[in-house]
Amino acid sequence: SSGRSFRVKLLALPRTSLQHLGNGRMLASRFLRSAKMVVGISIKDMEGSKAAVLKAIDLAHKDTKVVAYHIPKLVPEMMLSSLSDPSDLSEDTFLALTNAPSKAGENLQKQMKEAADARMKSIGKEVHIEYKVSNAASDIKAGLRDVIQTEKADFVVLGPGIGGNGSVPPYAVSRLNGVTICIVRDHLE
Repeated sequence: SSGRSFRVKLLALPRTSLQHLGNGRMLASRFLRSAKMVVGISIKDMEGSKAAVLKAIDLAHKDTKVVAYHIPKLVPEMMLSSLSDPSDLSEDTFLALTNAPSKAGENLQKQMKEAADARMKSIGKEVHIEYKVSNAASDIKAGLRDVIQTEKADFVVLGPGIGGNGSVPPYAVSRLNGVTICIVRDHLE
């Protein structure tokens, strides 16, 4: 042992993908080029979401399909049931309560798009990113699993959660089979 330490970054590819790609230096490059990447974005971890979108841009090739998804948390029924008479709510107030997750998701998308556009401009790269808000879910982890299955994703890129301690990344790594997961922690100290 020479006492030197090395920093290594690994890219784990699904076994089934390796059979079709052959060998050589361009293996990862060819795989990423034709891949579909889902990026999880969240209001709770804006910094991690932004880091995940920027990492997806860095990893993507011109043919990579990137979809940034926000899965809003379902408005608890308790909020509506705690009202003495929900029918007393004006239509506008009721719509605001039930549509709040989608509106917040639209604002989140706007912020992520601005960061993505700035990154692409700064590095001279053009990546098409589609921004989507899924239906509200009471279980975000199950919602993420459903999005990945629906989109037929090859890669999932996530932020680490608030302060690097979110519950979704460990779930994704341990429970989402058949997909390569990238948890972006570059922005953490």
